[in-house]
Formats: sequence, C-alpha cells, structure tokens
Amino acid sequence: MLADSVPFSRVLGVQVVSVSDEQAETLLPASPERLNHVGTVHAVAQFGQGETTSGILLVALFNDLQAQGIVPVAADVAIHYRKPARGDLHGAAILPRDEQARIRAEVRETGRARVTIPVTLRDDEGTVTTEFEIDWVLLKPRA
Repeated sequence: MLADSVPFSRVLGVQVVSVSDEQAETLLPASPERLNHVGTVHAVAQFGQGETTSGILLVALFNDLQAQGIVPVAADVAIHYRKPARGDLHGAAILPRDEQARIRAEVRETGRARVTIPVTLRDDEGTVTTEFEIDWVLLKPRA
C-alpha cells in the first residue's frame, strides 16, 4: 500500500514492521547506498524514514478520512540528531487515542486538522540516534 500511494518510499527502502492503533514501527536496513561521507547513515535517509514512519501511522489511523478525500500533507519538521546512526535503523511513531479523537473532531468541525507526530529512530543496540517532531496537516486538497 505504501509503495503504491507514495512511490518515493520504494527508493528509500523503508520497511513496515508493525502498525497498531497508536503506533507504527519501521525498519531501514543498512545499505552502503545510504551512507554519508563519514560512514554513517545519511541525514536524508534518516529524514525519509522518520517522515515515512509518521505518514504510515496517519494513513493507517485515518484511512476512513482519506476515503472522504482528506489527505495528510507534511507541513514542518524538527530533527534532532542525537548519535551517529549506524547499521539498521528502527523507527517508531506514536499518536495516542485522545489526540486521534481531537483530530477527528477538528476535521469534522473545520474540514482540516494539524497534528505533530513524534518519531524516534534507534540502532540495533536500542540507542536513540534521531528524534523528530513532524507536523502534518490533514485536509482536502483543492481541485
């Protein structure tokens, strides 16, 4: 589903590990093509995984709104590189149920909603390498 709706995700190579009613988890397997000049995972690859992880969560949680023409659009991102990223990267995005309810109410009332999704990337040892706050707007695009 992800590769069909967002073709760029095929280029990234992000794999969906799991999706629940509050969380999405992804894997970005280690690959020499994703490294930077110092041998760690390139910042763009990390950003791609973070954005993709949060987008997967939104698509999964609000697919009923998408059937009504509401789509998520990334609006702003804060990225915090905590440690050099090496090897496989494991991503997790979380959106609590109470925040989901707020979003649904806002879409019903105004036709759009803004939400911030926190995402964390960890290496195989569980060390946090990167943290994100990704702001999305859910809206109906103009024709």
